[in-house]
Amino acid sequence: MSDTTSILTQVNPTPEGVLADSSTFSPRRWKSGWPHHLSHVPPFRDDPTATITRGEVFAFAADAVESGLERNALIDFIGAAFAYAAGQSPQTQLSLQQFLRNKARASELFRALRTLEGKDPAAQYDTVHATGLPARFASALVYFLAGPQTGEDTKPQLLSDTAARSLGVSAEDYPGYLDALTAARDAWDPAAPVDCVELALTRG
Repeated sequence: MSDTTSILTQVNPTPEGVLADSSTFSPRRWKSGWPHHLSHVPPFRDDPTATITRGEVFAFAADAVESGLERNALIDFIGAAFAYAAGQSPQTQLSLQQFLRNKARASELFRALRTLEGKDPAAQYDTVHATGLPARFASALVYFLAGPQTGEDTKPQLLSDTAARSLGVSAEDYPGYLDALTAARDAWDPAAPVDCVELALTRG
């Protein structure tokens, strides 16, 4: 049994556990620093700290998709995904807000997110990453927009340096990272969603 399979067997991640996985962040900092030019602020509460689950971010993504990727729904989704992926790092939050303050980059990001349909997971990631958005956050947007996963899905995955190290691959090689996650899943439980593997290796 490989080390990765041993971790997965010990942690035994489930789809329900993926949806319940949460990140702590500061709604107040996100709300106060949200770029004015976007003319819409995600529904952040005026609290110093809060948690957001993957399931909640998936719900924002589903609302955005149902709206036809309407601008304000996309902004709400982006805010939720960034809050989850950035966690409690003020420096990371500031860099993402600075990215969105650049009107050209923000517009390019909206356009990129509207062109993902029909592309494979690696191409979806490349499309969003090409806007200049850092790798982890590009992966977060395509991961959540693709919706909750089943064992039969071939979908984007959330980039995790910790998971990549456990798999012995570079987080900079997104296709290689996807292949390694899938191979680890197949060796452990071919019926499991691939993001169960990412979560177990990230949190375990």
